[in-house]
Amino acid sequence: MRRAILLLAWAIVALALPFVGSAFGGAGIALGIALVLGLWAWQWLWLPRSASQAFAAGRFARAQRRYRLAGVLAAAPQRRRAALLSRIACHVAAGEHAVASQLLARVAADGLDVAERAVWLNNRACLALGAGDPGSALALADEATAIRPDVPALQHTRALALLEVGRLDEAISVLDQMRAGGELGARLEAERCRDLARAWRQKGETAYAEDYRLRAEALAASP
Repeated sequence: MRRAILLLAWAIVALALPFVGSAFGGAGIALGIALVLGLWAWQWLWLPRSASQAFAAGRFARAQRRYRLAGVLAAAPQRRRAALLSRIACHVAAGEHAVASQLLARVAADGLDVAERAVWLNNRACLALGAGDPGSALALADEATAIRPDVPALQHTRALALLEVGRLDEAISVLDQMRAGGELGARLEAERCRDLARAWRQKGETAYAEDYRLRAEALAASP
């Protein structure tokens, strides 16, 4: 029903704007069509991309609002699920674990595709870390990275869980592997360096720890 209503709304808009524009001749029709295409591009391309960029930059409240709007406007169930899982990740990253847990309870695990399941597992792992249960977090992160071993954010969660359970060498290895696919965004790289500083400090390697601490501070201070 929801999908039918949204598709009907889009059909009405797609027909109405050129029709209204026809009162102003060919230029009006062209403008109406351009507006329809602009609205489509805004919803399907700009909105989710801008939400992702806001999340990568650490602007979690802004990203959460945009993902929420994307979910409201989405006609396809897959896009609504993706928006909801991304909203949960925003709340987790912002430390709003109670809200994230409430939203996570709305996600039916048996209806997820492979990529969605990896995000769902990662969200659960982050919540387990926040709840002081690193063993469960590590099991969830292991499963998530087995599904998507190429995603640095999932590797980061696993590294944090490894740090919490005291498996320092493995944590350092995973943190090093995060850059195997190329450079990371400034926020994630700063977090990676901060966690490497913590790991090396716990191993008693103060020089390495200080080097990564300074790198993290420099990245965090950059615009």
